[in-house]
Amino acid sequence: MRVGLDANEFDALVVSHLPNIRYLSGFTGSSAALIVTGTRAVLFTDGRYRAQAREEVKSARTVIGTKPPIAAAGEWLADNRKLLGRGLLSVGIEGEHLTVASQKRLKAELGSTFRLKDAPPLIEQGRMVKDRNEIECIRKAIEVGAGLFDSALATIRPGTKEIDVAGAMEFEARRRGAEGMSFETIIASGARSALPHGRASRQSIPRDGFVVCDFGVILEGYCSDRTRTVYVGTASSGARAFYAAVLDAQRAAIEAIKAGVSCAAVDLAARKVLQK
Repeated sequence: MRVGLDANEFDALVVSHLPNIRYLSGFTGSSAALIVTGTRAVLFTDGRYRAQAREEVKSARTVIGTKPPIAAAGEWLADNRKLLGRGLLSVGIEGEHLTVASQKRLKAELGSTFRLKDAPPLIEQGRMVKDRNEIECIRKAIEVGAGLFDSALATIRPGTKEIDVAGAMEFEARRRGAEGMSFETIIASGARSALPHGRASRQSIPRDGFVVCDFGVILEGYCSDRTRTVYVGTASSGARAFYAAVLDAQRAAIEAIKAGVSCAAVDLAARKVLQK
């Protein structure tokens, strides 16, 4: 991480993306900013998280302020300018995650002796390589997420609303220790099953047709994602053919997955099956 600062000639990096803040410091609150320099790390949050930050943050100093965290970070940089160096100082920001308004606020706190620059995905690059603990967290998230399908199968019945199926799954996710869902649970039945992202609605499940279930959980900061399709009623030969084609495509994609193979190549392996 700090090697990336030197390589990009940053005197400091302001981290605003909450998943990255959690990765670097352990903090799980909803409002924070993190400054990383060559010698120190400082987390900024507000009074709501005083006790939580004390418990979670082990690798950074914590500052509890009254200003928005991004403004507090800018104020700290301005006040500690001498610790960072001389001349025009370069501060990296996560441009994809920092709003225009927050950038303006940060600039206002820093003044003319600092220059803001979009940083490359330094943290994301580090996160790509998982250690043993991270791999175990991912496995647990997958296991918990996979178990939710049993709740779906027990709930999917003609006349049951899609949101009730989703609710049963989300309750089970919480019961199993999930922090939340990876995304809004997708339960799409009947004609809605053709929607790529048919979030659960108040529509009732029909007596005959597909039901697409797309779901996942967040566990210890790691997400799972699984899609399963069931058929309510008696499937026609055409419906069975559609299902079999998608299953064959999935198997082809799984067989194509090997170390060093691009995601595009895996996707193409599946598409070739469907294009026959």
